[in-house]
Amino acid sequence: MPRKRIIRVVTGFCLSAVLSISAAFAGNYQTEPVELLIDFKITGQVTGGTPTEPVFTINGPGFAPWLIFRDGEIVDTTLPWRQVTTLEGGEITFTGGFPDPVINFTCKPGSCNMKFHHGSILTSDAGVPLEGRAINMWGPVIKSPDFDPVNMVFPIRILGCGGLKEKTGTGEYAGMVGSICFNGVLNFDQNNPTQLSGSSKCTITLHTPDPNIPIP
Repeated sequence: MPRKRIIRVVTGFCLSAVLSISAAFAGNYQTEPVELLIDFKITGQVTGGTPTEPVFTINGPGFAPWLIFRDGEIVDTTLPWRQVTTLEGGEITFTGGFPDPVINFTCKPGSCNMKFHHGSILTSDAGVPLEGRAINMWGPVIKSPDFDPVNMVFPIRILGCGGLKEKTGTGEYAGMVGSICFNGVLNFDQNNPTQLSGSSKCTITLHTPDPNIPIP
């Protein structure tokens, strides 16, 4: 085959491959349920409650993973251009505290709102409370960059799950329902217990509900 002919064939193949890949990644191409993995970086402070049960309001950006290794390990680096959502107005109450082996916490129904750039807003509950636990009995995460025993800042492992629903009827996840599960750390500041920070990698799974079934 003449050289020019070979170049044309290779060029045509590459262009077709690029167009095919671009088409595959344009818009919503995943079958339901839709699955997301988002790393949230949160900060919060006490904004109300009682002397025994303070209410923390938490906010923060959520990032898509930068890199996932073949064994499933996720790189912790978060890049600004990978931000896909923002957590706003999450109202968290705790039951128990140091030195309890397990500290339970709950997000007030409808208060944990995740805003996406395409217009969808996922809100907590959908009939299934968003609840978690801080596993104090495992001790602090001593290799966390936030571990600071001198200033009494202790990152404690957290885990939990709850329901979600999309409430605006717009965007890629319009009208969907689903669940969120999180694994991460909350940094408890013993010198300033009114402040809270942390991070959590969250898995979110969404689907379009049966139109004949009302969602709480």
